[in-house]
Amino acid sequence: MLTLMLTLTQSINQSIDTSCKILDSHLIMASDSDSSSENLLSQALPVAAIPKNFDPSVPPLSAEQYLQHVVWEARQCQDVVTVEVDKKKIRKQGPSYKGKHEKKVKATAPHGYAPNAATQRELLASFSELRSQIATIRSSKQIPKCPVKLPGLKNSEEWCRFCFGNSFQLALLNQANKDTPKPKLVEGHQPLLSILLNIPQKGLENLLEWHAQWLEVLGFSEAQGRWFYSILACLEKPLIPESCSQIRHIARICASIRAKLDSPDHPDLAQLNVIICIVARYFNQEDLADDW
Repeated sequence: MLTLMLTLTQSINQSIDTSCKILDSHLIMASDSDSSSENLLSQALPVAAIPKNFDPSVPPLSAEQYLQHVVWEARQCQDVVTVEVDKKKIRKQGPSYKGKHEKKVKATAPHGYAPNAATQRELLASFSELRSQIATIRSSKQIPKCPVKLPGLKNSEEWCRFCFGNSFQLALLNQANKDTPKPKLVEGHQPLLSILLNIPQKGLENLLEWHAQWLEVLGFSEAQGRWFYSILACLEKPLIPESCSQIRHIARICASIRAKLDSPDHPDLAQLNVIICIVARYFNQEDLADDW
């Protein structure tokens, strides 16, 4: 038993000695023997010591001489380099314009149109609970089967018909005051959760962008308000910059439409307030928020 332990001890000591020798050889290869300072970067290739008669003006004739030139040039660089900045050449920040020249971020709601603090908190609590339920369904991997066939992710025209039927087309015809016979109204699809959960995030981001464009062209509708709310509920945070820009654009348009409503009893007011509140408060666009 004692003999076996001695044999094992000798074997372990030999392994340690061998490992130390290999490590020492790597350290020697990775360091420059002519330099006394530590290098932050390890040396990629072993380079022979630069000879005393080395002439940097002579072009290298071999790979070894080329590496010696690289080492020599690196040694000519200072460890720390500073520069004197001419403060007179620094461009000063332009003047800021306020008051009547300041561009308004969001149209101001007429008195009695914006929701009070309690209503905004209720809206946010309800929206947050919905997003929690959606997150639970997604994490369970039990996504309900989509009841209809979805258009392609890049086909905006098909998605427009999917969301609004032919109401978008009819609205364009009405704006153009064309006397041509108008087709019969065909309803679009409701933004069911079984539909939204089967749309990938890229598709939701595309839908958000297209809905912003449709809102700008034709104004607000009840159907579009439902789609806005559903898309916002299914968008994953953090938003990509493009989506953040889109929801801000949508909130501004909604605020502008709200400011032009003829009555605080207008049927679109509630949906407009919901969208503005969610964008501003839930997605942290505080400059677009109504007062608490």
